[in-house]
Amino acid sequence: MFFIAGTKGETSTADTGTFYCPSCEQETAYHHEQVHEKATVFFMTVASLRLLGEYIECQECFDTFKMEVLSINEDEDDFDYESYIHQAIKRILVMMMLADGKIDDSEKVMIKDIMKDITDDELSDAEIQEDINLINEEPDNPERFLKTMFPHMNEQGRELVYKACYYVSISDGELDVSEEKLLKSVAKILQLSNAHVKGIEAEINESN
Repeated sequence: MFFIAGTKGETSTADTGTFYCPSCEQETAYHHEQVHEKATVFFMTVASLRLLGEYIECQECFDTFKMEVLSINEDEDDFDYESYIHQAIKRILVMMMLADGKIDDSEKVMIKDIMKDITDDELSDAEIQEDINLINEEPDNPERFLKTMFPHMNEQGRELVYKACYYVSISDGELDVSEEKLLKSVAKILQLSNAHVKGIEAEINESN
């Protein structure tokens, strides 16, 4: 007899309440979500191992925030919370573009379109070049950055990141082996199952 053992990330609601949501710019309801690492046997949860992270999820827009957001009030105009997650997404997308060793204009355009949809701001070539330079200096920086962001992202956010990466990887018309490898790494960091990933890719391929 053999055992199929492993671990997975599981999210649960630890608390609820109301807070000032920086995205909605008003008082809304929130869920305090915690992500725990669970031990599994035959894909069934058998034990809770450790707390991976926690975040606040707005129940109106479903954006997620670090716990510090609960101490923010609507008078604090200089709070720019979302920039950290946008930076993480941009950096991993640029890393995806560089994965096959070449920079394709179609991939640059895709990155700009994705970031425009997410942030409503135009991304410049200079900003992309900044991330290219950083990744050349520190090749593992985007993955490290993404690992720090994962505990503060809900399932919707994790899907968004993977979809964005997949769109960039196929924007030049081919999926390189190195791009496939990075996609698997991203899926692992985001704790997306193989079935979940295949579903996301199938949805994108059908729509193209």
